[in-house]
Amino acid sequence: MDILLHALLQFVDKIGYAGLYIYMFLVGTFVPVPSELVLIPNGYLASIGEKNYLLVLMTGSLGSLSGAIFNYYFALYVAKKFLKGKRILGKVTRFFRKHGKISVFLAPLTPGMGQYISIPAGLSRLKLNYFIPLTFCANVIWVNFMLLVGYIFGNTGDNHQKVVYITLGLLCMVIIISTVYVYKNIKNNS
Repeated sequence: MDILLHALLQFVDKIGYAGLYIYMFLVGTFVPVPSELVLIPNGYLASIGEKNYLLVLMTGSLGSLSGAIFNYYFALYVAKKFLKGKRILGKVTRFFRKHGKISVFLAPLTPGMGQYISIPAGLSRLKLNYFIPLTFCANVIWVNFMLLVGYIFGNTGDNHQKVVYITLGLLCMVIIISTVYVYKNIKNNS
């Protein structure tokens, strides 16, 4: 087991930030690859000083967002042609008019669903000024969580406080976004 773990850590270290971005791009698309495979070892490497935690967090989040944007446009221009005139397209559009924003934010936080929510978002033409920031925020939260799992197993010396602050900041962001969403829905339904 130690040999396998060491080989995985070496692989993750060798692919670097560019490799992480490409891998997370694939995670963001409909290609079924697990983000945990590279994020947890990257968190560990950050904890022992081999990687920069914040740079890994941003690289992974941007890679996943790029994959989601790819899915969005794939659905908008390719998949929509195959679904033209089908009832499912109308159902997706109606659902996304009502629940699209919160779905785009919550789905990436749900294992196995995150990369697929961008397809109905593209089919329903959810506005990019909602899709991109909500998807990015959700990806930052997911990537941070996975990095933390690996980080906990490493040497948590001086960098430990930085990671705690990053995590608390992300938690505040989730609370603010959720509060604004609930407030707007209550206001619109009144």
